[in-house]
Amino acid sequence: MKRLLLQKILLPSDERLQIHWGLFYRAPRLSLSADCKRLYIPSGVSVDFATYLNGFSIQKWSLYSDLKNVTLNITAKGHFLLKAVGYHLNPVMPDRVEFSSTEYNFSEDSQIALSFPDDTKEQLFSFEIIPFSDCEVSNGAFYADFEDSSVRGIRLCLATTTMKKEEFIKKNVRLLKEALLSETSEIRDNFFVHVVDNGRTLQKEEIEGFHVTLHPNKNVGGSGGFARGMIESMHQTPEATHVLLMDDDVLVLPESIRRTYALLTVLKTEWQDAFISGAMLEMEAKFIQHEALAILSDKCLFSSVQPISDQNLLENVIRNNIEISNQSFVYGAWWYCCIPITKIKENGLPLPLFIRGDDAEYGLRAKAKCIAMSGLCIWHMGFANKYNAFMDLYQVFRNLLIVSSITEELSVLAQAKKLRAMFYKELREYAYNGAELLCLALEHYLKGPAFLEEDKGEAILKEYGRLNEKLIPISSYDLNEPLHLLFTNPGLSLPRRILYRLTINFQRFCPFSFTKKEIANVIFGGKEFSGRQYRCRKILAVNEFNYTGILRKQNRKVFHSLMRRFSNDWKRFNKKYKKLAKEYSAKREWLTSEEFWKDYLGI
Repeated sequence: MKRLLLQKILLPSDERLQIHWGLFYRAPRLSLSADCKRLYIPSGVSVDFATYLNGFSIQKWSLYSDLKNVTLNITAKGHFLLKAVGYHLNPVMPDRVEFSSTEYNFSEDSQIALSFPDDTKEQLFSFEIIPFSDCEVSNGAFYADFEDSSVRGIRLCLATTTMKKEEFIKKNVRLLKEALLSETSEIRDNFFVHVVDNGRTLQKEEIEGFHVTLHPNKNVGGSGGFARGMIESMHQTPEATHVLLMDDDVLVLPESIRRTYALLTVLKTEWQDAFISGAMLEMEAKFIQHEALAILSDKCLFSSVQPISDQNLLENVIRNNIEISNQSFVYGAWWYCCIPITKIKENGLPLPLFIRGDDAEYGLRAKAKCIAMSGLCIWHMGFANKYNAFMDLYQVFRNLLIVSSITEELSVLAQAKKLRAMFYKELREYAYNGAELLCLALEHYLKGPAFLEEDKGEAILKEYGRLNEKLIPISSYDLNEPLHLLFTNPGLSLPRRILYRLTINFQRFCPFSFTKKEIANVIFGGKEFSGRQYRCRKILAVNEFNYTGILRKQNRKVFHSLMRRFSNDWKRFNKKYKKLAKEYSAKREWLTSEEFWKDYLGI
């Protein structure tokens, strides 16, 4: 039998996480030592470690591996009760089970081993400290036993793509060097980092070191950067067994990577080809889990496997342990996704989509099962605050037309209908730039797969990024109501709804004099506020997160020009889409081959 360290107990060492101590322990905020490795617990303050980052997901570990004899080893000082506990949902709220309770009284730091049962229905293991005097705890970790034959040798590569985000990437690389590539790291010899620099702004001396390599790259977007990282991982010496794709502009805990490595070494045979997906928690509200796994349905609709949830709540932490029974259309986003090299050799490299949709297409293509677990995560800026019309309209809709043409399970016609519905929504909101971007998305799709073979991603971004609206502080506008009322949406009667849609918010079939002079206030890039903007000549679109906005005005000349343009594009699509789908599908193997990508990247 081999005894392996699976999960270290974390304390909030990153200053950005210290005000979110509920992700680490449940208690009033406690003091830490200067190096943030020791927790001080005053007498009378009980501490529970059943949290997002420190609870042990026994249900998931038992599903993915054959572990036995789970124990917690911890260093403690003082007079206290130490309890081993477990939790399960019954049916939606937590039930607590106490396995053991032992009293200790140490005048100096002392080691304790706390055992947990093998046969249990509990979903989460944890521990509690009830102090009778001032106490200190440090160096906690969960261990378990495995049969020698079930432990595999792993060589894990982290591939991160960056584009002129020097401070993010330098800080993350420095963190990885200190925590995972130092002399004391147990994974040091089998962990490698490939930094793909699409902006070519980094210097080797700023990045490189033991097992850390910098690769200056063309600006080929996220898909091209990750393709380069995959190629470098496959051809390094020694060859990697897994590549972990991770965004550059994230807050990551090295412990998430170390836990990923530990899990890879002991996966059961039926899970060894699975992707391991790290959850995204929101940078702005660090206790909110935005997504762990996602679904791209056969109707080309994106959704999260689990709803957005507050991970300060114990029931949500336990709920993360529930495995989904049907993994069809499920994928892991590439802000943190670990892929076996065998799956890359079997399925090829990403499609050259520049950015957006490449991770969903790859997940559906590989048809791999996906693993997610509390504590495997990054923090990323929330998407609502990052709305970018070029990315969210042109890139997303163009790429999903391509993906749905290539992927048999998806419907290209359903995706095109989504694009058409969004086009009319943009027109109803006088977002003429957004409507133009959707026309471009359809037109570039109609160029066929040869368009993808040309390295035009950066040029397209520069040319059409100008269509992003320039928002200014809404204090610059004369608002006619309080801010909190901007985001209400009065309803429309059925006749008015019909009229609103038929006339595309009174831009056709009626004189301009029929519109109202007042300004409507709506949320920028969000849901449609039909009741607010009904018949209004002007619309103030507001970003509710940073209180910026733009004043749009009805322009019938531009409106009719876009209507004619889209009508022609739609006719061409209806004539060509079945043939185009076959052409895109026939080209996928070439567009995802190493030969294509080496030529595309110039390596």
